[in-house]
Amino acid sequence: MASNAHDVKRVLDRMVSFHSQRLHQVDIREHFIIVKELGEGGFGKVFLANHRKTGRKMALKVMDKSRTSRESFLREFTISFLLSSHPNIIGCCEIIFTTFNCFVFTQELAPLGDMFSLIVPNVGIPEDVVKRCAVQISNALQFIVEKGLVHLDVKPDNVLVFDQECHSIKHTDFGLAKVTGTVIRSKCGSKPYRAPEMYEIAPPDGLAVDGSLDVWAFGVAIYVLVTGEFPWQDTLPDDEEFKSFVVWQKNFEVDNPPEAWREVTTGIRRMFIHLLAIDSTKRSQSAEVLKYMGEIWKEETPEKDEDPIENSSFKHSFFLIKALFVGAANNHIGI
Repeated sequence: MASNAHDVKRVLDRMVSFHSQRLHQVDIREHFIIVKELGEGGFGKVFLANHRKTGRKMALKVMDKSRTSRESFLREFTISFLLSSHPNIIGCCEIIFTTFNCFVFTQELAPLGDMFSLIVPNVGIPEDVVKRCAVQISNALQFIVEKGLVHLDVKPDNVLVFDQECHSIKHTDFGLAKVTGTVIRSKCGSKPYRAPEMYEIAPPDGLAVDGSLDVWAFGVAIYVLVTGEFPWQDTLPDDEEFKSFVVWQKNFEVDNPPEAWREVTTGIRRMFIHLLAIDSTKRSQSAEVLKYMGEIWKEETPEKDEDPIENSSFKHSFFLIKALFVGAANNHIGI
């Protein structure tokens, strides 16, 4: 059962207060050997570093003080730390400090980077790997819901990989996470993954967030893993692909989908209809995917004589999906 929102907020507030007292300024290079930059986001960077005292390799999440507040930093760290006991959520080391310009906390290192790096444009990733990823991401989302929280930025970029076959993957980046029931008054997350209700936010009411927002993004993420494409660019009425999906959902026939949904097998189209229900009150839980493990998720790809990299349509799709992900990153808050 999900935690009471008031109780969750109270726990987070106590944890933020506790960690605030431990936040001291240090010289980062006295304690860590910076090896290389791993990534960059709207408020800072992530570095691979070796802890000088223990020799342990860690990921340092470094947030620029000019672009994030002390409160926001402590809130993200606290949520990350609270959730890090789950095997499919990134481990959060209990090391936080400030430098002259930055706030810093440490996380376990994911040796293979994020899941997006595994996706082959127009192809996706192998079916057995997609299924493993879907189960693990679903488990993480269920845990987040049970803790009374919403991630609000679910996508392959925010899932870290620990082995090539994805037997171990972990959700990361809780910079946008909110307590369930928190009212937001502006859109957040990356465009292709935003649930349609995000665009219905109107002042002064706003939108009370809940786990259905993460389930929608999860559904889109699975589509991307299966196909190597986005089903749409945005969930707006003027997006033709999204409009076709809405019409199909209202008049659902498993064997007569719009073009984008011919890319997934007949056996799992109903799964997507449930995960991506336009009416958020009818949207399934993320565990819906478990009902479809016996189905075929990817059609066999016929062999081609030509090199797919040299195929012009393949190259077009490659640059299109890269452009979409870059555009999404520009709308992303945090690292």
